[in-house]
Amino acid sequence: MNKNTNGKDIYDCIVIGAGASGLFYAASDRKSGKKLIIEKTGRPGQKLLMSGNGMCNITHGGSIKDFIDRYDDNGRKIRSCLYRHSNLELMDMMESLGVPLTEREDGKVFPASMKAKDVLDALLKAAQMNGWEMRCGEEVTAIEGNKTVLSDGTSLEAKKLVICTGGASYPLTGSDGTFYEVLERDLALNISAPRPALAPVFVQDFSYSELSGISFEDALVSSGKHKVRGPVLITHKGFSGPAILHISQYVHAGDELRIDYLPDMDKRDVALKIKSDQPGSRTGAANYISNTFSLPKAFVCERLKSIGLDTKLSSLTGHDIVSIASALTDHTYSVSGTGGWNEAMVTKGGVALDQIDLKTMKIKGLPEERDIRIIGEALDVNGDTGGYNLQFAYSSAMTALD
Repeated sequence: MNKNTNGKDIYDCIVIGAGASGLFYAASDRKSGKKLIIEKTGRPGQKLLMSGNGMCNITHGGSIKDFIDRYDDNGRKIRSCLYRHSNLELMDMMESLGVPLTEREDGKVFPASMKAKDVLDALLKAAQMNGWEMRCGEEVTAIEGNKTVLSDGTSLEAKKLVICTGGASYPLTGSDGTFYEVLERDLALNISAPRPALAPVFVQDFSYSELSGISFEDALVSSGKHKVRGPVLITHKGFSGPAILHISQYVHAGDELRIDYLPDMDKRDVALKIKSDQPGSRTGAANYISNTFSLPKAFVCERLKSIGLDTKLSSLTGHDIVSIASALTDHTYSVSGTGGWNEAMVTKGGVALDQIDLKTMKIKGLPEERDIRIIGEALDVNGDTGGYNLQFAYSSAMTALD
């Protein structure tokens, strides 16, 4: 191993951050040498343990070509990175580390145990077997040349630095966004303004707190030009679920949010169905609508009360029927805000991609002797829910290894 002019050992590689991308990198780097992971929190992989509600939705099934549109405008920029190190490669890797996987009907891929801890343990074991030393509870506060400066003033030099410090979501896990300041100050990098993404959406005059936990398997959510179809969940203070989480990155306070709970039927179809079933009916309108359109009864009752139509089906007028059809296919709100960093799954924003050589993940414009690479959520890449963000963590980590 080499030594610097002061006689100190030079690391072959230092990884800053023991989140998903850093651990994917270390678990795959079998090169010999002195290698170190620095993690500022007391434990590695804390956010990984939270992923997929603790079950770790590690990637998505299907063709990697279908992934591109899941990263918005930056999907095309990272296409080569995803193609070279695909979802199939990631699944093969996890299986080889002793973590069998299972794919659900919706395409989401999980460890067969449904335990994120199994994924974390496998990555940590592989990193250890690959010769990586890990220091937890130590924070990098500066980068000087190829040296990392720790909060106690200690400096460590490496031939290669890999930065995987995450974004700003779930700050208690360590990815609190503070490292963006280091990147701006010490590496002169432009940072696209970070904002919470994949977060709940809150609306004005929300009246469904008592329905918290009720979900809809298939709804159409729209705001402006953006439309997303998928599950929606009512929480005690707003809306969540995959469709809501996805559209959250496009909405702001004051925007209009619309929810269609019957996306396969338009308002006219719903009204005609109700009208055709009305003659001779003795059932209540709520029971009929819940059973006929497969909607949660408690929600239907609340919607009917809100428009003053908690009555028998046979008592409905033509105007009433149109009002009900509208209430089920065009539920409109004014957005009051979205969940903050403690509720957002990922960060929208980060290191702008035009500063990164996406064939190697190296920072452009540095002298040849300065090998500094950035991977994972620290970059301005955010994907949909469904395993796409962990897939990019893997693909970018493997690209940095190439």
